[in-house]
Amino acid sequence: MDSIDVVQTMFKSDPNEATFLGELFPFQQEDVERVLTSKENHHLIANEMGTGKTYEAIAIDVQRRQAEDYIDSPTLVIAPLSTISSWKKHFEELTNLKICAIDPKKRDRFLEQLKEYRASVFICHWESLRLMPELAGVGWWHIIADEVHKAKNRKARQTVALKKIKAKYKLGLSGTPIVNRPDELWSILNWMFPKEYRSYWRFYNSYIEFEIGHPGGYHIIKGTKNMEELRAITRPLLTRRTKKEVLKDLPEKYYTPIEVPLTGKQRRAYDQMRKDMIAWIGENEGQPLVAPVVISKLVRLQQLALAYGELEDGEEFVLTTPSAKLDVLKELLQPGEKTVVFTQYVKMINLVEQELQGLKIDTLHGGTSNRGEVIERFQEGDTDVLLCSIGAGGVGITLTAASRVIFLDRSWSPAMNLQAEDRLHRIGQENAVQVVDLIGQDTVDLGRMQRLDQKWQWIRQLLDK
Repeated sequence: MDSIDVVQTMFKSDPNEATFLGELFPFQQEDVERVLTSKENHHLIANEMGTGKTYEAIAIDVQRRQAEDYIDSPTLVIAPLSTISSWKKHFEELTNLKICAIDPKKRDRFLEQLKEYRASVFICHWESLRLMPELAGVGWWHIIADEVHKAKNRKARQTVALKKIKAKYKLGLSGTPIVNRPDELWSILNWMFPKEYRSYWRFYNSYIEFEIGHPGGYHIIKGTKNMEELRAITRPLLTRRTKKEVLKDLPEKYYTPIEVPLTGKQRRAYDQMRKDMIAWIGENEGQPLVAPVVISKLVRLQQLALAYGELEDGEEFVLTTPSAKLDVLKELLQPGEKTVVFTQYVKMINLVEQELQGLKIDTLHGGTSNRGEVIERFQEGDTDVLLCSIGAGGVGITLTAASRVIFLDRSWSPAMNLQAEDRLHRIGQENAVQVVDLIGQDTVDLGRMQRLDQKWQWIRQLLDK
């Protein structure tokens, strides 16, 4: 008996037993009805972060069940690791369905878990797609892909694995379906509509403005083209709402950039690293630069804009004091005032945690095992400061207990940055949200902000009229 037979044998549910126990805003119910009445079985909800896409997805799943005569296979929810507990909690609060969150450490027992729990909804994280090829052997009824922009790279193993999983219905959720480049939308469309969007290069040549760079003949993306045509084609396939459009009572979000001059020792280390990079590029003039080497040197430069760093035991690069940004951060933080602090680097999180005194602190990054507890403690407890990596703390969670977020540095992806900001600026926020950027004076920080502005123009051209 193969894996599909196992699921279909054990899973038989009465759709009429499914009940949605929550309440939706009128615009959310409109979105649900639009998806359910569409002639397409697959849809992308691209509403801005903080507009309640999770509630919409759960309502769609339940109402689809109620409309079916018979369901012989379960729903699969794919979500970031940091949001697995939130998805499970929301499904349990909003429905009467049996839910099972798949333990990635027990992937060898996947089919046994399906048999054992007899659940209507299984929840896994994105990494499970490449680690658990058994997922492709199950005939799923409905797939909900949260933060579906994680499938932006058409060649990535988890993207390839996602496209092997079959389902009657597919629902993608992302407030930022384009993360870095306009052509990333193709991968999502190809997942939902593989026949219509079969050719990447046809899409690329039709809608991406580029020029050929030399040497090597590589493509330099300049922007987008034929956007009216693409918007007309994709309009029936996706739903897009902005917070200003639907959450008129949501408090404002305002930005406070603070330029921070590096202090003596940190400045000297940064300048020396910059000179070393220029010298290295000069030595390789006329030769192709190796991308991993360039990236590693750029990362080191970005870290030195955060704090002084040095090699420990000749191998590990450790951030330590002095740190001009840390000094400013200490002045900004006050006991009893909840603040979320973001950085790209766990090394900086560790340094800040060591140096802050008199504050109740929690951390959230890729190595955090009790993510749900950390988030709940911040939202409902007495934590003053939540130190987050942009990768782990910037998606799919709610941090509305705070009304101020401080970025020690930014990701090169505008979508990831906005995702992080909008952990605070979303349904449930009662106060205006202050976004503080600590920008190293005369550092790579300034160039990054300029590059982010350009990328945002591409995203708005496609998604926002």
